[in-house]
Amino acid sequence: MVDLALSAAMFALMFGMGLSLGADDFRRIATSPRATLVGTALQLVAMPVVGIAVAHFFELSPILFTGIVVVAACPGGMFSNMYVHLARGHTALSITLTATATFVTLFTLPLWIQFALTTFSSTGVTPIDMPVLDTALRLGMLTILPVAIGMGVRHRWPATSVWERKLSLVAASVIVGGMIFRGTSQPEVPVEEFLRSLAPAATLAIAAIVVGITLPPLLRVSPRDTVTIAVEMIVKNTLLGIVLVGQVLDFEAVLPIFAFSIFQTPGGVLILVGWRYLEKRGVLAPSDESDQPVSV
Repeated sequence: MVDLALSAAMFALMFGMGLSLGADDFRRIATSPRATLVGTALQLVAMPVVGIAVAHFFELSPILFTGIVVVAACPGGMFSNMYVHLARGHTALSITLTATATFVTLFTLPLWIQFALTTFSSTGVTPIDMPVLDTALRLGMLTILPVAIGMGVRHRWPATSVWERKLSLVAASVIVGGMIFRGTSQPEVPVEEFLRSLAPAATLAIAAIVVGITLPPLLRVSPRDTVTIAVEMIVKNTLLGIVLVGQVLDFEAVLPIFAFSIFQTPGGVLILVGWRYLEKRGVLAPSDESDQPVSV
């Protein structure tokens, strides 16, 4: 029953994302491909590699190792769009990155999970089997299908976009509540494992900020787009990772994702506040805010 509620809530959350998206959000990929390609590659390729390095450094158990890799490989979340929008960052790019990464995650996230699990096959630790195709199908049912339905509903009835925030809030509350219930119903509440996850999660959050603000400028991405990409790197769709991992792996694999959730919002706010401060001090050139506001 809990799994069914979590799946339904995740479906509703992604349906809400669909209500906030339109065809123009994807057309922007063609108009500004550099920032989109750089941001997507850093989210879905560079960050999982960083996650693997962090997990190895802390010598995590196989299940916690996998949890760190999963949260590192998750796409940006809808809260990143809201933070960027409120800070007058590049909202259109943020939404485009979230949508693009969410779709690509269907193919990349199951592969990263499988890689993390098979890492231990040669270490004497019994590996956990996870069918990649089944996981990809499950992920598609939780992401692409509801987003597509939401976009279709918005196209047919534009006024429905106002439902997005309330629907997302209710769905997120159900997911968090369901996972807390599942955790407290465990024979032994894994407090020690959660505490062991805090340092790796904090390290991953710091690494996401560093990668997000240092690599894009090297690839000739503007400061405003760099900040937007950095926020997408740290403010992730952790609820997606929580629901997916909670269904296909042991509950302990969720603990690093919960731990990372503690750091992602402060990290995203820190990036945006620091960017605005540097602009006001004249360290960075003022942003070109010509893109039209987009509802998030």
